[in-house]
Amino acid sequence: MTRATVATIKDVAREAGVSISTVSSVVNGNKPVSEELAVRVREAIQKLHFEPNHMARSLHARRTQTLAYLTPDITNVAFLRTFKAIETTAHARGYTVFLLGTDGSVETTKEALDRVIGLRMDGAFFTMNWAVAQSEVRLQRLADRGIAMVGVSGSYDLPEIDCFLRDEEGGGYQVGDYLRRLGHRHVLCVGPTSSRSAEMRWGGLRAALEDGGSASVIMADMSGYAAQTAYNAVQAALARRTKFTGVVAFNDAIASGALAALADNGIDIPSDVSFVSFGDAHMDFHRPQITSVTFDEEGIARLAANRLIDRIEGRVTEPPAHERLPLKLSIRPSSRRLEA
Repeated sequence: MTRATVATIKDVAREAGVSISTVSSVVNGNKPVSEELAVRVREAIQKLHFEPNHMARSLHARRTQTLAYLTPDITNVAFLRTFKAIETTAHARGYTVFLLGTDGSVETTKEALDRVIGLRMDGAFFTMNWAVAQSEVRLQRLADRGIAMVGVSGSYDLPEIDCFLRDEEGGGYQVGDYLRRLGHRHVLCVGPTSSRSAEMRWGGLRAALEDGGSASVIMADMSGYAAQTAYNAVQAALARRTKFTGVVAFNDAIASGALAALADNGIDIPSDVSFVSFGDAHMDFHRPQITSVTFDEEGIARLAANRLIDRIEGRVTEPPAHERLPLKLSIRPSSRRLEA
C-alpha cells in the first residue's frame, strides 16, 4: 500500500484475517468480540493507519461524538489536569471534548448547559460546585434529551447523575490529625470559608485538632482564591499578632501568597511555623518542600470519562454511582514537631 492510499475497513479486515463486521464491532464497540480478534484488529488498524469515519458513525448512531467539560476556572491547574485526562481518554474512544468555563456563576453555568443542548452534545462533565447544583431545571433538560452527565471533582453530590468526588472532609481530617500529632494546637487556615469545599476541609481539620483537646483554628480573613488576596490575609493576621504555629493553605495559588507573606515578615518554615497546602502544583520544587494534600485528578478523570462514554453507548445502565475518593497527605520538610 502506498503512502498516498487511504486504508479502508476492507483493508483492515484483510490484514487481520477477520470479517468486515468484526472490524466494525471493534471500532464501534457495539458487539462483543473475543480479545484475540480485538487485538488482531487493533494491530491492523495501527499498522495501516486506519482512520474510522466518525461522521458516518455519528449519523448511524445518532450521536455527535462530542462532549463538554464545564469548569468554574479554566486557569486552575487541578481542573486543567482533569480536563487533559478526560480529553485523552475520550479521544481514544472516538470523542472530542470541549472546555466550557463558567466562572462559577449560576447564570454562566446555565448558558453553558444551553450550549450543550444546542450543539447536541452526547454528554457533559461537571465540576460539582454550587452553580451546577442550582441549575436543576437545565440539568433535567439535558436528561430529557438523553444527554449523559457525570460529576467529576467538586463537593456537591446530585443523586441523578454519576458523581466521583474528593473526600474533602477526610482530607481536612488527615491534615488536622497530622498537625495535632506534631503538637500544633493553634492553626491559621488561609482560604475561603463560604464554599462547600472549604466548609468540609476546615470542618475535618477542626474535628481532628479537637480530638486531642482544646485547639484554636483561626480563619484568615479573605475571599476568593487569588495569591495576592492570600498574601494580604496573612499580613493582616500577623498585624493583629495572631498566635499560630501551623498554617494550612486551601490550594496552590493561596499557598504561594501565604508563603510570600510569611517570608516577607522573616518567618521561617519550618523553624517558626509548619506549613501544609491542599494541592501539589510545584510544591516539591519550593524550598523547603511543602507538605501537601494531593488527589489523583488524572485517575478520577479517566474513571469519569469511561463511565460517561459507557452511559452514552449503553454499556452501563445501573443507577448512578456516588463515590468520595480519598486524598493523600505527602509529608515533606515544611512541617515539624513542636518542641515541648
